[in-house]
Amino acid sequence: MERRGLARAVLRAAGLALMAAGAIHLIATPEIPHLLDGLSPKARSLAIGPTLLNHVLVGILLVPLGFTTWMAATGHYHLRQTWARPVIIVNSLAAFALPLTLVLFIGQPDYRAPLFLAAAALTVLAAVSIPIGALIGGSTTSAPG
Repeated sequence: MERRGLARAVLRAAGLALMAAGAIHLIATPEIPHLLDGLSPKARSLAIGPTLLNHVLVGILLVPLGFTTWMAATGHYHLRQTWARPVIIVNSLAAFALPLTLVLFIGQPDYRAPLFLAAAALTVLAAVSIPIGALIGGSTTSAPG
């Protein structure tokens, strides 16, 4: 496989991984209230709205993050279009922040919920894959001639 073809494949896989992580977030949303069952009634009532909102917003925002990554690598020439490079750079930074925030804020290494583990694995895959795909693809600043 040629270099650009490999870059396209890696970036498309990363985009699909991010979209899947977004879908997992949305699918798992009904389970979120049960995670708060151990709180006092007052604490639970204060936490439930912001927690659900946060979970849904992350799910919604992962979809366009993944789609723009996938789109930048789709087709014969998108990866070489001038708009693709900044999209890949920004998406790479955002994707890299996802597993970093998991490590910083979850703080429960024994957390074993299958949907959580699947979404975490997909975000790590994307965080690693996007910069690798961008490096493999080389310069993406010139349009095809």
